Amino acid sequence: MILKRRQQQEQTQKRPIYRAAAVLLAFGLLAAACGDSDDTTTTAAAAGGTETTAGATETTAGGTETTAEAMDVEILVWVTRPYYIPPDDFESFTAETGITVTYDVQSNDDILQQWQLMRDAGEPLPDILGAEDSFLIETYVDAGLLPSHDEIAATWAAENPEQYDLLLDLVWDETALDGVKYGASITANFDVLYYNVPCLNEAGVTVPFATLDGVLDGLRAIKTARPDDIPFTVQAKAGEGVTTFKTVLAAAGTEFDKAVPDLESEAGLYSINWFKQAADEGLLPPEAIAWGEDESRGAFVSEAACVILDGFTTAGDFNDAEGFDYPDQWDLTPVPLSQSGGGDDGVALSAARTWAVVEGSEHPDEAALVLRYIAGTTNLIEAADNGSVPMRQTEALNSDELLAIWPFFNDDLKTAYLGSSPTPAGPGAGTVEEILEQLFGEIVVGTDKTAEELAAEYQPQLDAAGS
Repeated sequence: MILKRRQQQEQTQKRPIYRAAAVLLAFGLLAAACGDSDDTTTTAAAAGGTETTAGATETTAGGTETTAEAMDVEILVWVTRPYYIPPDDFESFTAETGITVTYDVQSNDDILQQWQLMRDAGEPLPDILGAEDSFLIETYVDAGLLPSHDEIAATWAAENPEQYDLLLDLVWDETALDGVKYGASITANFDVLYYNVPCLNEAGVTVPFATLDGVLDGLRAIKTARPDDIPFTVQAKAGEGVTTFKTVLAAAGTEFDKAVPDLESEAGLYSINWFKQAADEGLLPPEAIAWGEDESRGAFVSEAACVILDGFTTAGDFNDAEGFDYPDQWDLTPVPLSQSGGGDDGVALSAARTWAVVEGSEHPDEAALVLRYIAGTTNLIEAADNGSVPMRQTEALNSDELLAIWPFFNDDLKTAYLGSSPTPAGPGAGTVEEILEQLFGEIVVGTDKTAEELAAEYQPQLDAAGS
């Protein structure tokens, strides 16, 4: 028997009542239910009653003929989160192809390190890397863990052109190094501004925001209307990332040299000043220096905070929070890409999830079929219902079924998503992240240093980390 979807269990578990003092604990439980724990789950999809005689062939949904020999093939996937797995646990894929798919959920975000140790120990690696952050792909390639996917893409285009043509160019462009493809970035998260509807109404703030200056003015109006509320909740705990800071840097037009932002540029200084003003005027909670995702999101869901910048996928969690209803109590809007008006200064960032066939797989052709299956319209839509992120496949992206799942995925947000750019990546990205965390934490708790002084202090550290 196929194991029942772990995602369904998680969806059942992640409906705590978020209220006041209990909200931070509730969000901790929510994060655990979403698969971000230390547990590893293994599930196998077995043949679903398909009979194939020796020498016979059949044509799969991917447009590829498979022989009876495929019945002996087993593909192992290591995937970063359970909700990226097709909800039928590959049953229909196995029924069509005879290929068995087994997957391990590795939610500790250390697949790269594990694989390096496994290879050094002479242990076999999985066949497929599932839904890994795209900014890590270059590191996988440098480590010799991913082969060229040029032939995989060409075969896909030749054998199933209708499906292939549904994919956005970024699916392949994001993983390309020196013109060579190294995986398929099939889905991607992106950041948006969530807001408390009654709070903005009371403060007289309207959306969408036209500029980043307008966001800051809106937060000031909230502070005046609701002095006891947190205008803008953020996370600034070391090790939790600095998505909010990097999103504003990019939106303001800061140039990146691979993973390293130019803090001393006009846009870099603007971004530092933006957060310094917010901190100095009490628009950010200084206690956020100890806040991670659970605490920052908890403040928003408990209605102690009015605005949060977070990934689009978090909308599903907010939507599950009892007593906090969309669109009456919360809504979302794109991050503006202009400092003060007069056209776009920067770009929206997206964080892609890449699927790739692993170097040394004994069954690369069969593994490549799994990538096609993941990119199927039905699978992408159903995965979205389980907590996945927006897809880079036009049929699924524009379907009424997806809008029914995500009624908040309006035209403004879809336009922002389609116009987004990959998150800057490159050598030393992890160290760059740590340095930016230090800078952001210093701003959040309050500092007398000017933006120019902060940039001059941290830029050399960033340049050294990224070189």
